[in-house]
Order: sequence, then structure tokens, then C-alpha cells
Amino acid sequence: MLFNSYHFLIFLLFVWVLYQYAGRYKSILLLIASYYFYMAWNYYFISLLLLSTVVDYYAALSISSLPKEDPKRKFFLILSLVVNLGLLSYFKYTNFLLGIWNDLGMTDFVFPVYDIILPVGISFYTFQSMSYTIDVYRGLIPAREKFLDFSLYVAFFPQLVAGPIVRATTFFRDFETRLPVDLEVFRQSFAQILLGFTKKIVFADNLAICVDQAFQNPQGLGSVDTWIAVFAFMWQIYFDFSGYTDIAIGVARLFGFQFDINFNYPFNITSISEHWARWHISFTSWIRDYIFIPLGGSRGSEWLICRNIFITFLFGGIWHGAGLHFVAWGVWHSIMLISERIYARTRVRAFFNEKGGFSYLAVCRIFTLFCIGLGLPLFRSDSLSLAFDMLYKMFDLSSIGTESIQFLGYSRLILLLFVCAQIFESFRIKHLLGSTPRFTLFIVVNFVLMLCFGVTESKNFIYFAF
Repeated sequence: MLFNSYHFLIFLLFVWVLYQYAGRYKSILLLIASYYFYMAWNYYFISLLLLSTVVDYYAALSISSLPKEDPKRKFFLILSLVVNLGLLSYFKYTNFLLGIWNDLGMTDFVFPVYDIILPVGISFYTFQSMSYTIDVYRGLIPAREKFLDFSLYVAFFPQLVAGPIVRATTFFRDFETRLPVDLEVFRQSFAQILLGFTKKIVFADNLAICVDQAFQNPQGLGSVDTWIAVFAFMWQIYFDFSGYTDIAIGVARLFGFQFDINFNYPFNITSISEHWARWHISFTSWIRDYIFIPLGGSRGSEWLICRNIFITFLFGGIWHGAGLHFVAWGVWHSIMLISERIYARTRVRAFFNEKGGFSYLAVCRIFTLFCIGLGLPLFRSDSLSLAFDMLYKMFDLSSIGTESIQFLGYSRLILLLFVCAQIFESFRIKHLLGSTPRFTLFIVVNFVLMLCFGVTESKNFIYFAF
């Protein structure tokens, strides 16, 4: 079920009204609604969601019942990891790995390409479920005794198919005593949901017109158009994913749950590490806590730290998709982070920090966005070869001055968005809704934008594919 569909709006209204009268059956209602929400896409795959839920529920209970020194605890942890990662690997990476084997040509036998449908949300709910089992194993949280409680944590529909990846500590903090939903909370939640729809329908889906055209036929573009398309995709994926997150957070708050922010102006930055501290925060904190730190984190020699960064972001690239271009994208970001770390220890960095001032920060902002942009063809293209075609076009300067720029109008919008990102970082929804006239103006502006500029054809959210 798409958030940006009438089906979802009717579903949400119906569930919220029933929730007000559900009394002590509220959790049961939300679980049934969450399963219906997921089954509206493909009811067969509810079995995978239930399998992850059952395995992790019993694994965590078993771990919690055993003394810390008992080696069986590790067995149940491994069971959870094997089942969740096994499901994820089969549905997401089977054809990718078999394709690599075929390309190596080590045997005469060639594996066929299997028709495997990727279940929506599997990358998110498996990670969320695994994090619970790992936290129980580490002794950070107690295991939930009620199967209903844990089932709702895994399946809660606002963040089920595209995040954010909600930790058990965050979910169960509000589960016991739901946060009140008064008129002010309702206004803020409604405004955040509306803002999410505006981001998706007005900005992301309009930018997609330029982006799709460019990435489907990079050979027909000049250098300027290619750069415009790359930065259009930078904003498209931001508005698309942060729009989904805004809707998810707003909807969850209507049912008494407060999720953490997932985006915090990720392009208003002066370094790659700052970008990752602000972009898809639930995922970056997940790979930090469950991959980077267990590998050793920032402890040990400089070589070991760089190795840990490389492995962590290589995993981050692979998580995003089954393809060599995603692997290359993860490697590119690891190289940038390692280079940034090395540069931070040089005298040059110390000199510019002391003498550079505003001009140095401006250069850092531009250079950081340039580096992020270089990685976007790897992320967006359908293959590594198409990504290299796009990168080649970005630096093919032979057409400059002679090409007819198709995306000039988009370039003005992109420039305006970057300027606005620098200006409005201190603003939040609550600042915009300080009075009834402001709230009314906010609602009117968003509805006018959607009516005048919204794309009427419903498009999937980009992260549905992950």
C-alpha cells in the first residue's frame, strides 16, 4: 500500500477512528491493521514477516532465560542472524551472486536467472528485528514476554516498508504508556504528514521527470545537462525518502509513538562525515552500533580504523542493492571518509581551520557536495557500465558551449533548494505552527503546491526497492 494513494488515506482514517474506541485492544487493532497494510501489496510475503517475528521472539526469550556465561546464548543469537540474513540474502542477492559466479567462468555450468520477487520492506524489518535480538544478547534491553508486543514492534505499519529503522528502546518506551494526542499534537502531526506528501508529490516526483530521462539515456546528454540531472537526483532522493519519513513519523505520533528524526538537513554540510550524521540517521546509527563498533570502531591503529570504516560502508553499499554499482558506491563513500580522516590530522587542515574562516567553510561545502554528486551515478544507474557512462558524460567537456541545455529550468530550482537549505536549517514544524494563522497559512500553501504542481500519477517511493 503506497502512502501517496487514496487507499492509504482511507485506511489511515479508518484505523485512527477505531483506535480512539479500542480501549485495551489498541495493540491488537494496530497489529491487524499493520498486517493488512503489508498484505495489501502481496499477501504471500506476510509469511516472511511472521517467520522473522517468531524466530527473533523465541531467540530473545531463550537468550534472556540463560545465564550470561552459557554458550547457548550465542547459538540463539546466531540463529536469529542466520534466519534474517538468510532471508534477506536469498531474496535480494541470489541472482547477483550467481551472476558473479557465472562471470568468473570457473565451471562450464551457467546458473540461470531466477524470477525472485524482492519483498517490500525486507531490508528494514529484518534489520529492526535483528537489532532487538542483539540488544537482548548484549543485556541492553529485556526480552518481551508477550508475543503480541514484539509482533507489533516488528510490523508497525508507519515504518514497516521503508523505515526509519526503529530501535526497541524507542518503540517500547512509548508502548507501555502511549503519548497523549491533544489538539496541538494533532496539528503538528497533520502538518508533518502534509509536508511529507508535498515533498514526495511536488518536489520528488517532478524532479524524477528530469532524472529518469537522463539516466535512461545518458548518451544523449551533454556535460551540463548530466550535472543538472545528478544534482536533481540528489534532491529527488532526499525529498522522496525524507517525505516518506515525515509521513511515517507523523502517523506514528497520531497513535502515541514518537520516532526520532531520520534527516537533519543532510546537504547543509562541510564534510562527508557530517553528511552521514544527518542522512538516514536510523541506518547510519545501525551500521555504527552493529558493525563499526563491534569491528573495533575508532580504537586501535590508524590502519585498523580505516579498515573498519571501509568494511562498514562496503556493507552499507551492499545493503542498498544487489549490484556492483552499489558496491562501488559504498567503496566510494568509504574512500571519502578515510581520506577525510587522514586530512583532518594534517597541518594543512589545522592551518585552514585557523585562518580560513567563512571562505574556507564555503569551499568545504561545495567540495563535499561535489564528492557526493560523483557517487550518485553509481547509486542511481541500473548497472556499473551505465554509471561509468554517466560519469564520462559529466566530464566530457567537448559539448560545452554547443549543447542545447534541456534541463535549464531544473538548474534554477536546484540552486534555489541549496540556498534554502542554508537559510532554513533552524526552522522546524513547531516553529511554523506557533499560531493559528501560521498553521492555516502552512496548510494552504502545501495544498496549493500539491494542486498546482503535484504529479497526479502515484510513483513508488525510491526506498521501497531496498
